[in-house]
Amino acid sequence: MLILAYQSGNCKKRGVKANGTKIKLEEPVYIPERNFTGPAVTFPSAPIKLYDTISITFIGDVMQHGKQLASALMSNTDPDIPQSYNYSNTFMHIEKHLQESDLAVANMEFPLGTPPYSGYPIFSAPESIAWKAKECGIDLFLLANNHLLDKGKRGFLNTLDVYDSMGGKYIGAYRNREEEQMLNPVLYNIKGIRVAFINFTYGTNGFAIPEPCTINLMDSTHVKETIRRAREKGADIIVCNPHWGEEYQLNPSSAQRRWAKMLQREGVRIIIGSHPHVPQAADISAENILFYSLGNYISNQTTPDFTQLELMVTVKIVKNFGTGEITLPAPEYEFLWCFKKGEFAEDYTVVPVKSLIGKEGMVKDNYQYRRMLETYSTFIEKKLIKRHTD
Repeated sequence: MLILAYQSGNCKKRGVKANGTKIKLEEPVYIPERNFTGPAVTFPSAPIKLYDTISITFIGDVMQHGKQLASALMSNTDPDIPQSYNYSNTFMHIEKHLQESDLAVANMEFPLGTPPYSGYPIFSAPESIAWKAKECGIDLFLLANNHLLDKGKRGFLNTLDVYDSMGGKYIGAYRNREEEQMLNPVLYNIKGIRVAFINFTYGTNGFAIPEPCTINLMDSTHVKETIRRAREKGADIIVCNPHWGEEYQLNPSSAQRRWAKMLQREGVRIIIGSHPHVPQAADISAENILFYSLGNYISNQTTPDFTQLELMVTVKIVKNFGTGEITLPAPEYEFLWCFKKGEFAEDYTVVPVKSLIGKEGMVKDNYQYRRMLETYSTFIEKKLIKRHTD
């Protein structure tokens, strides 16, 4: 009697013997039957996980005002060359946290790759800041915002080219409608948990979107269509990052509240917003996580109040692989403070507030230390972050 088997071996490539001779895997190899005696042999197998958890960290508006550009520009260098700008301090104090998360997301509020570089009101940043963000752990770049068209169609296309050259994923802006339909929403499969991201903006500061380019706008029909695509792609959970609201207001506008309710009705369970340049209220329950605005991550703004205070939020997503159920533990959030050049370090940098409490000597500018504590305490006292336990 013969036993039917398939050729196998210690080969570097499937379908190739160790001596390099190709074999046809569909052709059986005949092995004479043998009588085996002795104990049965068992082989260890990897344990099957019933649950798994992933973490996603979000930071707010990455800005580049004129004074930030001047500070980052290295001495005796050409200001039109992106490598002339040093952003080593920008993400230094949160880099470890970003890299420990399964995914990290940032709102990049400027076009890239289009010198001369400039700050407000027409932003244009050197691509070196995006490279540094990616190096420090940012995985997904949010592009649907009101400043993306500050440098017109050329700046728009240059921006997408920069992110493509980096190998970084972005969402919210596309070269044409076909690209938007293919790439929107962004879908990640992390440890078997499929997460879809949606990003849109209320507008583009009056600049018309040049044909055939497209930016995700705050259009309910298109947003619902994108949510439908996410479901069709098999998303376990949908995350929305809207660029919305009124600047410098700690409480969301009525329009933000209406949109949040609509998104939740459509099945979006995590909403993390941007644009107001200050942290806004949050509403957290077992079913939904909603942060209306995280505020600025880094900028030159100091007024009005709260423009230097920001939230860094980490959400955790748990999947039961037996039932497919997705649960959301309470998110972790940390307050950050943006220091300008010379206040904490040689350049603009962002530091977790709690790491500095009681350590005034670590801050070079005593006024900024006191201002940080006062702003942080005032925000906490307002009790704007609400958790629902039922």
